[in-house]
Amino acid sequence: MDQHSFPYNIRSGIPFFRDVFDMNIQNSHTLTVRWNLSVETMKLAETVLFEKTPDMIKEIRIFMKRNGIEAVRTKRIKRDKGKWLIVQVPGHALYRAEYRILNSMNVSLKLAETEDTLLAENGVSDINSFRNAEAHTRWEEQFSAYTCYRSEGREK
Repeated sequence: MDQHSFPYNIRSGIPFFRDVFDMNIQNSHTLTVRWNLSVETMKLAETVLFEKTPDMIKEIRIFMKRNGIEAVRTKRIKRDKGKWLIVQVPGHALYRAEYRILNSMNVSLKLAETEDTLLAENGVSDINSFRNAEAHTRWEEQFSAYTCYRSEGREK
């Protein structure tokens, strides 16, 4: 289990807390990603990204490397605690997961990351469940969450 902790800092007044972010192989075909990020971590992210946590995009990314091919699968999340199961994962590949947060200016902050995990050969060869590694860099998709406008006080 990969645990990230921030030590107590007398200047900040934030007490000691622990965050949990891990990825494991449940069986030969299934990856499980678990996360539990503290309120304090989210407050630190707000400070760094100059935006409130509910207004930011939070996502889990799973990266795969296999035979020179790199792919990524992304899931947008709303909670700071949860679990994501991915079944029928191709074998003979390295997997790594990360937790990212993006603000409305498309500035990205990586809050947690796992180490590379090798999934042995398991008979699953189709990598169509994963996307090309550049799929997450489309700014139009990330920006679209912030392009809705509201007009208050407008007479009908």
